[in-house]
Amino acid sequence: SHILCAAGTGTMFAGLIRSAGSHQHIIAVNVLKNMNLMEEARALLNDSERERSFSIIHDYHFGGYAKHPEELIVFMKETWAAELLPTDIVYTSKLLFAAKDLVSKNYFPPGSRVLLIHSGGLQGNVSLPLNTLPF
Repeated sequence: SHILCAAGTGTMFAGLIRSAGSHQHIIAVNVLKNMNLMEEARALLNDSERERSFSIIHDYHFGGYAKHPEELIVFMKETWAAELLPTDIVYTSKLLFAAKDLVSKNYFPPGSRVLLIHSGGLQGNVSLPLNTLPF
């Protein structure tokens, strides 16, 4: 019922909107601060696609693109310890943090089926000091 992705430029977000079923709501977790992601995504959609169910959440950018305060690093370490799932400081950790927080706040209606799109890539972590992360 809900498909979540991390978004920077909005191209993947727009692609998900274009291919979503009428019963699905697409949610982008914006990883950029002060980015008009809605305008960027809508420019990639035709008129009928712009009428589909989608939204953008701007509350989980952690200061902007590739910003990684200690709270996010701690979350990444906890995710690795619990799930053996490596995440990155640019996209995936912010997406997972948002999803976990939204679930804890009952954002999704009962019976929702939530899919998170892991867009891959761990290369952003290379900029961290050695041994910052356990993976």
